[in-house]
Amino acid sequence: MEMNQYLSIFIDEANEHLQSLNENMLRLEQQPEDISIVQVIFRSAHTLKGMSASMGFEDLASLTHEMENVLDLVRNDKLKMNGHIFDTLFKCLDSLEGMVQDVVGGGTGSADVKELVSQLKQIVKGEPAAPAAAGQAAAVSGSSELAMVATHLLLDQYQLSVLRQSIENGSPAFHIEVTIREDCLLKGVRAYMVFDALERNGELVKSHPSVQDIEQEQFGHQFSV
Repeated sequence: MEMNQYLSIFIDEANEHLQSLNENMLRLEQQPEDISIVQVIFRSAHTLKGMSASMGFEDLASLTHEMENVLDLVRNDKLKMNGHIFDTLFKCLDSLEGMVQDVVGGGTGSADVKELVSQLKQIVKGEPAAPAAAGQAAAVSGSSELAMVATHLLLDQYQLSVLRQSIENGSPAFHIEVTIREDCLLKGVRAYMVFDALERNGELVKSHPSVQDIEQEQFGHQFSV
């Protein structure tokens, strides 16, 4: 079998494993205690590591190896999934996808994965690391601040009354600006993670652009809620 045939097989199987990794990571985010999902993710990462190593794609192999180490601790109940681990693994998927696409385009599949490898090693050691998406939150308390937010987010009268009533009842309201890294390949997934975290901690009244547009990646790298 010629080398280009091996490469074609690698690309097809790598894309299948990346799809499986993305789908099962999203499932795991909804069911973080389900070890069976972790096992599926671990196997995909393990297979992708072996394929990459055999083809000489060292950065792909290195990153998937460190992902394996984290997932191995989770599947053996030595580590609990949390927001930071999810965020780091999703960043790894972004990088893996970029490297595979580079191979598709005739490249070497190389990338600077040192930072991600370091973050994964920190997780294994139990050390804290940096979060995924940057955000700025401002408390909304006065009528002038509320009017500014209403204009920025294009709030209708109902949404405005909900916020006003919330503030009057002593519940805090926040205007949050979210910025996603420009090199993020799965920004829709990133945005989903932000919305999921916000909805677990409060009520989302409005986003700009709309939630539908953001989920379909019809936005730049910033949005407001």
